[in-house]
This record gives sequence, structure tokens and C-alpha cells, in this order.
Amino acid sequence: MPYTIIIPIHNEETNIPALLEGMELYAKNHEILIIDDGSKDGSYELLSKCSFIQIVRFEQNSGKGVAIRKGLEMAAYKQIIILDGDMELDPEEINKLMILDKDSGIVCVFGSRYETIKPFASLWDFGNFFFTGLFNTVHGSEFSDALCCAKAFFKDDIDLEKITSSGFDIDVELASMLS
Repeated sequence: MPYTIIIPIHNEETNIPALLEGMELYAKNHEILIIDDGSKDGSYELLSKCSFIQIVRFEQNSGKGVAIRKGLEMAAYKQIIILDGDMELDPEEINKLMILDKDSGIVCVFGSRYETIKPFASLWDFGNFFFTGLFNTVHGSEFSDALCCAKAFFKDDIDLEKITSSGFDIDVELASMLS
């Protein structure tokens, strides 16, 4: 079954060539929507040369949440994958998210940036460790990285009208809706 892959970007000019190269594999069977959230660095010019993606361009930076909501509104397929354009996830890994199957009870898949959590490696890691623990306590979930952007889910399992996040908090809001 085809997926709509939504990738919000903002000033990712240095990552665009590798991102597009990695995404070409998926273009045959899936829809790729890249939402350029007001880039000023040449990202849009690079994206506009690519024939296998759909681009939405915001003139002004509106925030990751706004970009993802726009992608969800435009998505042609009911199976959605969201990932950031900063190459935090190798595009070859996207197929690991493509396992949605309602009949088998797989209704959402979340990525993680950590094989093992090292909360004292940096202040960022500690913050993520703390927030992920809090999120898991509140939602009765077992995420290893609640702030990771990579996720797959069925579009009809979220209520677009109820999404209010405009920034990076969209990742937590979606995780809350899906957990």
C-alpha cells in the first residue's frame, strides 16, 4: 500500500541533495511531499529541480507544526510517514516505518534516535530523557525518544481539526494523539 511521505524543511540547502537522492527510491510507489517552511538559503531552488516530489512553499517561516498540518491536508494516501529533512534519519531506514497493518494491530510506528539512552551525554540528551520519561508516565507508553520526528500512522487515526501545534511541539502532539 502506498504512503504519503511528508518532509518539512527549513534552510536545509546542504542536506537537500542527499535527501533527494535517498527519497528517489520511494518515489515510484509513494507520494513525497516536501513542505519548504520559508527557507531563505536556496533550499527551494534545489527542490524545484526535482521532478519526483511535490513541493509546497511558504514564503514566511510558519513553523514545523503548520508545515506538517499542510502536508497532512494534502496527503493523497491514508498511510502517512513524517520525517524531518535534516537527514537525522537515513532515507534507507524509511522502509522500517512502512509496516502499518490494521489487521495485525500495527497502527503506528515511531522512530528513535537512540539505540541506548545516555541521559548524561549532553544537556539535550538529559532533557529528552526527562521529557520522554514524563511523556511515558502520562500516556502509559514506552517510547525511547518521544521527541523523534520519524513516525508512521494512518491519517484517519488523527483529527486534523484538533491539531493546534505550530512548532516542534507537533511531534509530541501527534504522539499523544496516537498513543
